[in-house]
Amino acid sequence: MDTKSKSIKPALAFLAFVVGISLLIYSGVAWTYLSINISPATRASVMDVFQSDYQQTSTFRSQIGGNLYSLLNYAIYAEDGYVGLLNEEDTNLLYRVEKNGQQLTANTEAALNGPDTLPEGYNFLLIWDGTKVSIWKDGQAVDVYGDGFFQGVEVDWYVPGYQNSATPEDPAYADLTVSLAAAAKPVNLSAGYGLYEMVQDLAENRTVVIWLLWLLLVPPAAGAALLIWSIVWHKHKVRADQAIAWFTGHIWLEVKLLLLVPLAFLWVLAASCTLNLFFNNFFGDPLRYLTVPLALWWSYFHINDLRYNFGQLHTHSFCTACARLLGRQEMRWSVGARMDKRSVLQFVLCIPFFLYCALQLPLLKQYFGFLMMVLLAVAGVGLIAAQVWLLRKNRQTTADMDKLITRIQAVGSDDQIPLPEDSDLRAAAEGLDQMENKLKAALSQQIKSEKLKLELITNVSHDLKTPLTSIISYTELLRQEEDLPAHAKDYILVLYQKALRLQTMVLDVFDVSKAATGNLPVNLRPLDFAKLLRQTLADLDEDIQASGLSIRPALPEEPVWILADGDRLYRVFQNLIGNALKYSLAGSRVYLTLITQDGRAEATVQNTSRDELPYGVDFTERFVRGDQSRTDGGSGLGLSIARTFTEACNGSFAIRTQADLFTASVSFSLTDARPEPEVEA
Repeated sequence: MDTKSKSIKPALAFLAFVVGISLLIYSGVAWTYLSINISPATRASVMDVFQSDYQQTSTFRSQIGGNLYSLLNYAIYAEDGYVGLLNEEDTNLLYRVEKNGQQLTANTEAALNGPDTLPEGYNFLLIWDGTKVSIWKDGQAVDVYGDGFFQGVEVDWYVPGYQNSATPEDPAYADLTVSLAAAAKPVNLSAGYGLYEMVQDLAENRTVVIWLLWLLLVPPAAGAALLIWSIVWHKHKVRADQAIAWFTGHIWLEVKLLLLVPLAFLWVLAASCTLNLFFNNFFGDPLRYLTVPLALWWSYFHINDLRYNFGQLHTHSFCTACARLLGRQEMRWSVGARMDKRSVLQFVLCIPFFLYCALQLPLLKQYFGFLMMVLLAVAGVGLIAAQVWLLRKNRQTTADMDKLITRIQAVGSDDQIPLPEDSDLRAAAEGLDQMENKLKAALSQQIKSEKLKLELITNVSHDLKTPLTSIISYTELLRQEEDLPAHAKDYILVLYQKALRLQTMVLDVFDVSKAATGNLPVNLRPLDFAKLLRQTLADLDEDIQASGLSIRPALPEEPVWILADGDRLYRVFQNLIGNALKYSLAGSRVYLTLITQDGRAEATVQNTSRDELPYGVDFTERFVRGDQSRTDGGSGLGLSIARTFTEACNGSFAIRTQADLFTASVSFSLTDARPEPEVEA
């Protein structure tokens, strides 16, 4: 189940990223469109649906202003057949119209000449007195004109009045008095469209506007949440990007380049749709606007491919595949043949140019005359002849190049391929002969010197073993004498210890010399690396206890099988652990670890040096010691023997130092072979 969730998380993270960005883009376009193209009057109408008092809405103010103008125009133009009078049955809106003090029409008996004259249930009164409008709501006067200048649709009340008009009103309005009273809570009178129907429309529009706001607010919120989710799961999205890049990486480069052409047209169409939306106030076909996210994500796949596959774009290319095929074909030819064919190809590629020039000769004759045409034709023939001559010379040089390469490959043999005297590579061949002779002489001298040095070391080591054995034997006999004085016994003990040290050094030198000459016998067989390390620690337990150091082994319980010589490898770790016990800081710890990784087993010995380690010293060289004072009794051959024996067993040996931390590593390849079971007699 956990594996399945891990496999689906990259897909979910990438899907959240795509959907989140797309929702934010569409939400941004929608909000920008609304902010640019929605008029203030429309925004005011939208806000009306959230007013609890319908008399506070711009819709009510607009309708009251329209009713006032209808009554005024009726009073003026009634004789001309004007029929804009309000519905008398709609008592949610009471009105009274007078002209020069004479009542023209009314749908109420109330005087409606002040807020105190309003009938019960009515809280709004508008009075036009011939010069201006006065309004009372809930007994309080309302500021109608503000700064005294008419501001178009931006004013609260669209009513007549010289104080707020840039141009005079109809002079006939001056003789009229109009009163309008609105009910606080309109009731259903079924008398056509009135205040009650307006309140119902506001309630219905409130539901529509709320849904529209949800549609405008939920997508950006969801887009932001999905984008944050993809950011939190960034590592999973990276895995999805890498999976997509792996897929796109197998598409030929030529196909990707061809896909950039429709992508460019797609971006042009997306830009056109966006500009049309903002500047022409026209949505058009909604499917056209899918070009915006389509162009965006198409570009994203190209950018993601460049991000992860930029260095390998040429590897998945038809042209590159053809070039590789041609290259593999060329590798079957000799160097001279390759150079020869390239020269021929160069000449062939020039043929179209020569043909084009030949086709232009009649045109040259027309403009420059026959003589110029002949001169250019002769020049062209001469150029072609020169190309042919150079091609022949290059073919001769490439043939000599093949011979020279053959001689280089045959260095050290008696096969000598002579070059012609006039060859361009004659000097190079002679220099090669001289270099070969000098190398042979130097190599012969070096081999002779190394052989003499190794023979000397071997003979001296062998000659020293016999007298040393006698010295150690007689010293041992002297140590057994009981009548010797105490100071003589001390002298004999020192002599015995120094003889043993000298014997160890001679044996080490003898082993190193045998390994250097290739005479070191090695018996490779399967052995348990971990078991060998445990045995080495057990054999050195007495020395470990005497050193005062702590050994921290970290060895696997299961067998670790390698191919090696057990005796030689035992000597390697005997030297490494002994070196750590001898040179470690007092009271410190020595770490012995064995790990398996990538088909190899690596054993590491780490310790903290007692003395400062010199920088840039190869401790595996012969007679190289960390203690330059030579007071510790070491011979400087322990690490050299460890490296030599390890390499003789086909292993790898390495020394690393960091400040006072000394690390020795021994590595072998794991093997599937197992030791043969012992047969009981």
